[in-house]
Amino acid sequence: MFIYVLASVFYLFALVAAFKMETPLKGVLFVLAIAGVSGLLYLFINFPGTSGLSVALMLGAFILKQGRR
Repeated sequence: MFIYVLASVFYLFALVAAFKMETPLKGVLFVLAIAGVSGLLYLFINFPGTSGLSVALMLGAFILKQGRR
């Protein structure tokens, strides 16, 4: 029960921080980033092998793309 309250407070603070951003676009992107990180953590918890492999591939592609510039 405590973890649900902690997560709810975190999302509430993230929403408040999104409304205090300079532009609405930055707020929306911040909320999308929080949702993406939360989704990745959810995948890591439920499917440790599959999600770990997919995240490793995404990070590898990102690093290789940055190295080519």
